[in-house]
Amino acid sequence: MTFALETQKLTIHFGGHVAVDAVSCGFAPGTLTAIVGPNGAGKTTYFNLISGQLKASAGRVFLHGEDISGWSAPQRSHGMDHKLLRVVKTLSSSLIDTKSNIRHFFALRFSSAT
Repeated sequence: MTFALETQKLTIHFGGHVAVDAVSCGFAPGTLTAIVGPNGAGKTTYFNLISGQLKASAGRVFLHGEDISGWSAPQRSHGMDHKLLRVVKTLSSSLIDTKSNIRHFFALRFSSAT
């Protein structure tokens, strides 16, 4: 399967704390994927790694098969599809709990069906 966006073993350490630990995930075109977890699980940090707002300690980010791990945040935002970028920015710019994640998932799912 070809992914529009993919992470491979994405990791970030803050001192001795591992905030995101080797997360691999693929986001296929035309699908909706939800990243859910309790407060403090690393969801926002994961999206900040994808967008380039944070530099990963290890791992890779791919956009349409191209390794963009070395790209700056502005380069990534320019290269990303506007719909995809809107979702990444929305989720990475706010701290949301699990219930809000689920609500956001269903809102996106049903708004894209029309």
